[in-house]
Order: sequence, then C-alpha cells, then structure tokens
Amino acid sequence: MRATTVLWPSDLPSCSGICYGWKRPLILVAGVVPAEDEEDETVRALISSVASDPRWRGVHEMFTSCPTVIGFCVASASNSIPPVLRIKERSLHDDPSPDVLRCVLYRRHKRQSMRFYTFDFNELDILPSQESNGNSSPTSSRNAYALLDADFTRIQTSASRRGASLDAEVLSQANFARLLSDLVERRRAGDQLPGSRTPAAGTPDRPATPSTPPTVTVGEQRSRRTLVARVTRRLHAALRDLSTTVDQLDVRIEQAIYVAGEIPHVYHDKARTVSSISKYIKFHNCVWLVLNDVIIGIAFGTFLCENREILAAWLEYLMQYHLIHRTERALLWLNNWPAGLKLNTELSQFYCHTLIGMVSVWGWLLGRAAPYFPALIWTIGIAGSCGMTMIVSLLSDTLSLLTAHLYACYFISTAVFSQQLGLAGSLWNLFRGKRYNVLRNRIDTWDYDLDQLLLGTILFTLLAFLYPTVLTYYALFATARLAIMIVHAVLDTATALLNHFPLFALLLRVKDPLRLPGGVCIQRSKTGPLILTSQPAPLSSIFRHYAHLAGRLTTHYHPIRMLRQLAAGKLLTPIPRSAIRYNMIPVKKCVP
Repeated sequence: MRATTVLWPSDLPSCSGICYGWKRPLILVAGVVPAEDEEDETVRALISSVASDPRWRGVHEMFTSCPTVIGFCVASASNSIPPVLRIKERSLHDDPSPDVLRCVLYRRHKRQSMRFYTFDFNELDILPSQESNGNSSPTSSRNAYALLDADFTRIQTSASRRGASLDAEVLSQANFARLLSDLVERRRAGDQLPGSRTPAAGTPDRPATPSTPPTVTVGEQRSRRTLVARVTRRLHAALRDLSTTVDQLDVRIEQAIYVAGEIPHVYHDKARTVSSISKYIKFHNCVWLVLNDVIIGIAFGTFLCENREILAAWLEYLMQYHLIHRTERALLWLNNWPAGLKLNTELSQFYCHTLIGMVSVWGWLLGRAAPYFPALIWTIGIAGSCGMTMIVSLLSDTLSLLTAHLYACYFISTAVFSQQLGLAGSLWNLFRGKRYNVLRNRIDTWDYDLDQLLLGTILFTLLAFLYPTVLTYYALFATARLAIMIVHAVLDTATALLNHFPLFALLLRVKDPLRLPGGVCIQRSKTGPLILTSQPAPLSSIFRHYAHLAGRLTTHYHPIRMLRQLAAGKLLTPIPRSAIRYNMIPVKKCVP
C-alpha cells in the first residue's frame, strides 16, 4: 500500500489524546486534546465551536475543508516526536508495515512572530506599486501547472492522488495551525474570547426626508464633476512634470495618506495572514524611509542654513564665471574660425550676437538676484525638515532655473539643426526620385519637373554651406545640455533611492530571515524524521523590483541613447517622474 504523509507539529509536547486538524489535501495535525477515550464527542463539539470565533471567520475562506478530528495518538515511553497515531485502524511509527504513515515535522509559528511558509517570495507583496490579483498561488506556479495540464504526453493521475500533495493550501493550514490550537485551548479552558461586534445584515431604512426638486439635472452635475476632475488631473500632471518639488510634495502627501489609512489594518489585525504581513512590512518600510529621510534632511539642511553666506558667494561665482563668462567666451571663440574651421561669417555672427545677448541678459538677472542667494539656500535648508528628498528636488529645480539660458540656447540651436536634418532628408528623396506619401506613410516613386530639381539643387547648395556652422553651435549647447542632464540623472537616482529603497525589508532579512521566506524544503533531521523548513528569500528577490527602477534610469540616461538623441536633433529631457515612482495607494481601475 502507498504510504500517507502526515504533518506533525514539532513544537507540540508529547501527550496522549485526540488529534485535530485537516485531512485534505494532506493530513495535518494542528494540536492534541488530552483525552482517555477515542470516541469523545466533546472534542468534535469543541472544534465546531471554534468556527464561530471572529478570528477564525476571517481566515476560514482560505481552506476548502474545515478542521476536524483526525484520530487518537498515544505518547511513547521515551516522549519521542511524533507519538503513535491511530487513524482508522492505522498506526504511525517506525513500522515497516504497509499501514505505516510517513511523518513530516513542521513548526507552528506564532502569529506575533509573523513567520510563515510560502512557496514563492512573490506571494509576499511588499512593493508599493505591486497589486494583488486575488490569486494566492504565485505566477510561476500557475504557469507551471498550466503547462502540465496542457501536456498530452503526461500520464494523468486520479483526483485523489492529485489532491494529496504539498500545495499552497497545506502551507496555509500550517501557517494557521497555531491560531487553531490557541482557539481550541481557550475554548477548553472556558476563556471565551471577547466577541467583536459583527455588522448587521442590513440597516433599517431611514424615513425619507422631503427634498426640494433639483434645479440641475443629474447628467449635468455628473458632466461638470467629470470636467473639473479632468482639468484637475491635467493641471496636476503638468505641475508634476514641470517641477520636481511639486512631484515630491505629491509623493509625501501620498505617503501620509497611505500611513494614515493603513494604521487600523496593521495594528488591529486579528489574524496574521500573508496579505496582512505584506501590509505590515510595506507600512513599516514606508515609515522607516520617511523617518530616515527626515533625519538626513534635517542634518543636511542645518549645514546649509549655517553656511548659507559662504555657499551663496560660491554659487554666485560659479554662476557668473562658468555659466555666463565661459559661455560668452565659447561663443566668441566659435565666431573667430576655431581651429582653422571656416564657418559662414554672416550666419556665425548672427548666432553669436543673438546667443550672447540672451546669455548677457540672463547674467544681468542673476547679478540682480545674487543678494537673495543666501535666502534661497536658507529656504532649501529649512525644506530639509520634510526630508532629504525635498532638498534634492529643490536643488534639481534650482539647477533647471539657473541654467534656463543654456536650455533656451540649446532649444534654438536644436530647432534649427533638426530642420536642416529634415531638409537634407527631403533633398535626398528629391535626388533619388522619391517622395514621402503622407496619406500612406511611406516613400513612393515620383517624377519631378526640371524646375523642382533646380530648386532642390539651390537648396542643397545653401544647406551644404550653412550646415557646418549650424552643427558647430549645436554641438556647443548640446554638450552643455548633456552635462546638465548628467547632474539631473544623479539627483533623480538619489531621489528614487530615498523614496523606494527596501530598508525595512533588508534589515528584516538580516534580523529574522524567516519573516521573508522564499520557499520551503523538506530535510532529514539528525534524529531521523523529515522536517519541513522555510528557506529565506535571497537578496536578489528583494531588490528585483528595485532593479527595474534602476533599469529605467539606466535606459533613459544611457550614453548611447543620449548620443542618438543628439545626432537626430531631438531634445534631451529628464526622465518622467512617473517612470521612477511607485504608487503607495493602488490605482482604482475604472470599469465601464
């Protein structure tokens, strides 16, 4: 006969009595009630009364079968674990007979310890933007089961044999075995748990109050609310894309709303399920990040406030010398045939005079604003009370504001350069006898007239003589823009790490690895029986989702991508804030 597996709690003292637990999918013993008679009906009534407990009602939907009496166990003389168990005339011991049951020891974790068994680390949803899909089985397991079911070459087993396997339900039973045992023991001791008030099935209808007829129809009110909500969302999105500080304020407000909304669920949870433990870790990770962010921000902000005069003088020198005088000298150098490169004189002078005028005006404005630099630095330091991320965001916005003249020059030179590239492409099609078909979005063959070819030749001559000048000035400001983008990349990376670093999960992994399980395994103990143990989650799984965040930053600021953008005449922009941000509050999907 085939051996039957029984999961026995290793922390259960050896005693004689009636065993209770689950019989499906595997036989799992949750506890033992001391008794002398195998047919004690009071134990069955005791287990049945546990189903009415509010703590058990919150988790009973996770199981397909209810707890029941399993059998009678007899403690051995040596108090060995497990004792002899009799289930329907069968015995559990080291007996080589066909009726022997195979025992696997497991540990009943206390709810306060927040340890549990799981097959996959993905079941522990600790990522802010990761949403639960309502299925308890991990994605990898579901895909594997689907592939096995679709394999027509695989021998199909009976339903009974497929059910008797170590699956997610068995692990859930092992996770809540301690809760079931505690409830049974308290019922036995007569210590009734204080019942929580259950909500009524329905509330009595209130008497209708007389209301005045509405002057505006329901459809008009709904359309107005929709319009206001749409305008608000667009304005909010525009402000977030325009200012890093506004986006960071939105992140901080979202974190405050999340913490305030999760406090009742985290600290008043009756049954510690995997979902509640995930909320606990996510909640404390958010709190720890905010507290550490504020501590670092206050320390750095104090440094800025105490040294604002020195930093203001250094900032004024840096702005006037590097961003104003060096830019003017570079433009004058390009206008005087640099390195023997003979540029178009008229176009070069136009570029030089126009751009130097813009830079000079901005330098005059910076000179007027220089006395207010200490107040600016003091404001940034005071903002450190909201966190280091707020200081980094203000520095990013300040950098964008102080280098606005460079962006304006870069925008103008990029617009001219991209237009010349488009013109060169059109002339290339002209000389090949091709034309771009706007309606079909493709290149078609076309016969051009002699006048058109002559005009194209004249335009090509102008383009060939003006392109080196345009390219030279474009390269200057593209290089400056590239340097500014590198600084923005460093600030964006610092903000993303301070907002989403898995600090609490990482420290929890070091302090108590079993609170972040990454799977289970069955090992042979030194004394002989098998033991179901939990494996800690690897560090790579904790940082996997945050590696996606680093991948987005690396992809956007990749040198090859930025060089391609420059060669194609496209504007270099910082990474969108939504791409490096995880929503703490799940976004509700509108169902039509």
